[in-house]
Amino acid sequence: MIRHVPYRVAAPNPAGSDDWRSKGTCASVDPDVMFPHSDPADIGNAKRVCARCPVSRTCLRDIIRHEGDKDTYARHGVVAGLTPAERRAVYRLLQERGQGAA
Repeated sequence: MIRHVPYRVAAPNPAGSDDWRSKGTCASVDPDVMFPHSDPADIGNAKRVCARCPVSRTCLRDIIRHEGDKDTYARHGVVAGLTPAERRAVYRLLQERGQGAA
């Protein structure tokens, strides 16, 4: 079952499951921190949240699968310590290496 709510809970999540998202460091910060505009200091603050996150690798794998080859303008926020442009670059690198985000 897919729930259509903000991304952090949009992926399949059977009732009562141990959802990795609840373990994310970002779960305890103001969401505005993770969606900075173009100010480098604000982007740095969001990246520091991700840097101390125990589930950042799982988060990265999940967001790469979720976003796929969407254009940068269709990606939002700092996720897994990466900006939208950085995540698109990771996706493309994985595709070039034949390691698609399946």
